[in-house]
Amino acid sequence: MDYHEELLQEARKAVAERPDLRSEIIDLFNLAVSEIEGGGSEAHEYELFMSSIEEIRKEKSCG
Repeated sequence: MDYHEELLQEARKAVAERPDLRSEIIDLFNLAVSEIEGGGSEAHEYELFMSSIEEIRKEKSCG
């Protein structure tokens, strides 16, 4: 799995859903990529990113 590409696709989807949170989503994406480049586990960083994105989606459905 190409985690960088998956992260990018998910970030784009999240921005499309919540353009008002674009900068927060970009920050989450950049953090995940930075951690991976720093030697962090790709799978772990992907899961953390997706968890954060899921929280954003929940906020949308509740708000």
